[in-house]
Amino acid sequence: MKTDALHENFKKLCSVHQYKCTAQRFAVYAYILGNKEHPDVDDVLKCVRKRIPSITRESVFRILMEFSDRGIIYRMDKIVNARFDGIARNHGHFICRECGAIQDFELPQDLPEPDNNPGFQADHVELRISGICAECAKKART
Repeated sequence: MKTDALHENFKKLCSVHQYKCTAQRFAVYAYILGNKEHPDVDDVLKCVRKRIPSITRESVFRILMEFSDRGIIYRMDKIVNARFDGIARNHGHFICRECGAIQDFELPQDLPEPDNNPGFQADHVELRISGICAECAKKART
């Protein structure tokens, strides 16, 4: 997306979500929107500091959290710390966002390859679904 169109989209987004249109927010927004690598906070900080040397890690994190809380971007959790699974075949995982519990579920064994495969060869398929488990939902109701 061209910078002018990106900036216009950002201004609309700020208006809808009642954010101040700051250079820091725009730099984070522009980097995330133009990035397909699923960067972490430190990756975003490294890039944004090239444009805004004084920005802090805390500011980048806060902006990313604001954006993810409002559904502007998606925060991918439960990735950094390795978890191990005794089931090596393709299957899915439900991850409770409250307690962190992980539950397995079956996937169709004949899943199709993605239509837009950019040249990778898959050797494992995993579907992650996050939400609230039955136990946490029960606790929330009481």
